[in-house]
Parts: sequence; C-alpha cells; structure tokens
Amino acid sequence: MSTEEEVIKSFVELTNCRSETAQKYLRDNNWNINYALNEFYDKEGSFIHDNEPEQKVYPKYLVNLFETYADPTSDAEARVITFEGMIRFIGDLGLSLEDDLMTVVLAKLLSWSKMTDPITSEQFLSTWFMQGCSHIKEMKMFLAELDHRLYHDPTYFVEIYNYTFNLILEEKAKQLDTPIAIEYWKIFLLQPKEPIPIMVDSDMVRMWIKFLQDERKDSITADCWHMIMQFFQRYPTYKELTTAYDETAAWPYIIDEFYEYLEDEGKI
Repeated sequence: MSTEEEVIKSFVELTNCRSETAQKYLRDNNWNINYALNEFYDKEGSFIHDNEPEQKVYPKYLVNLFETYADPTSDAEARVITFEGMIRFIGDLGLSLEDDLMTVVLAKLLSWSKMTDPITSEQFLSTWFMQGCSHIKEMKMFLAELDHRLYHDPTYFVEIYNYTFNLILEEKAKQLDTPIAIEYWKIFLLQPKEPIPIMVDSDMVRMWIKFLQDERKDSITADCWHMIMQFFQRYPTYKELTTAYDETAAWPYIIDEFYEYLEDEGKI
C-alpha cells in the first residue's frame, strides 16, 4: 500500500467519510492529514453525528492504545490514565518527563492541567481523534510539528511557559518550590535544545537565579512566575533595564527586590 493510500485509509477511518471525499481534502492540503482533518471538521463536522449527538465512535486502534496505558483498576465505565500510565505513554513517545519541554506541550494538548490529575478516556480519545492520530507514530509526527512551533512562535512559547506553573505545582500547593522553578527556568531560558523565539539576556536570567538563592527565596507565586517572563521580555538587556525600569510600575515586589540586587551587584 502506498503512502497516499495509507493516509486516505486513516482519514476514512477517522471521519467515516467516502474515499473520494478523503482524497479531496487531502489533496487540497498537500496530503497533510492534520490540516485536512481540521478543514473537514470545520466544514462538515457540525453534522457528522446529527442523528446521534451523544455517540462518539473512535477508531478501534486508538481505543486499544488508550487501554494500553489506562489503569486496569479504574472503573470500566470511567477508565483513566494515572500518572504511572502517563509516564509510560510519555516514554513511548520518545519524551522525557524531567527535561523536555515537549512534555509540557503534550500536557497542554491533552488539557492535563496538573500532573497529579488522571487523564480521562474522553480527554485522550477526543484530542488525538481531532488531530487525526491513532498510532504512536502519527502522534510523534504531530508533536514534531508542535516542537517546531515552540521554537519559532514567540506567542506559543510564552503560552507553554505560562501553562507550566500549574502543571508542575504539587497537589494542594499554591506556590512553586524555588528549586523546581529554577530547574524549569534553566530548561526554558538557559538550556533549550534550540534557540528560543524571544530575546532574553541569559546573564540576567542567571542573576535572577543567583538572587533567589542568595536571598533564600523558598517559593514562587503564580504572579511572579508569569511576570518575570514579561520582565525579561521587556528588558532584554541591562542597558534597557537601566534606562527604562520604573519602580512605581505594577511589578511584583520580588522583582523590585531583584532590581535593587542588580544595582548592588554592579550590573546596572
């Protein structure tokens, strides 16, 4: 079976449309199944299940894949993937939980808001169904597209950064332990696998980490997490920070402290 025939077969399995319809959408989108599916659902998805609006029929292989990672002790009518199952899924996708930003991208894709939360069957199945993915290989290909976007789209990069805070927050905690926050700042801003799409002074980031350690800051609030990224973007050089910083602006107090720390260290 040729590659085009395989893509047509996958499209038909996912949409239950005719082969001719699948070919039309795929040709119009240069045989990119994800783009073709998005156009198909935009134009025709509203009436696919008009007769049975509550029923959703997912490809058998996708359902079986979910069962591969689902907790066997969970209720048969409410199957979920627990953290342990997600670890196996992440590994099979070729990702690393500890040091790969694509794990955060995957979490956002699946609406996995906190690592301690289970993934429901509907979360898993509907997400991958809408992306036209039923096999691990297809999922890897789609994630590769998001990986490219992460390092070329500044808005998306910041969106993933902001999403990270709640994802890595411990259960019932409201603030992030500083050592964990530091590790993720390093991954995002100091040790990315590719150049990031926003201008940030790496030395200023290192000074921020040193400031937190020297001043023994134990935890990071959500406001601090979000605003420090805005701070780095607003002042990508020490020169701009020196000439344009407004201490009366609505920065969190910890950032004002950081500014004073940089003065004391002779950076500004």
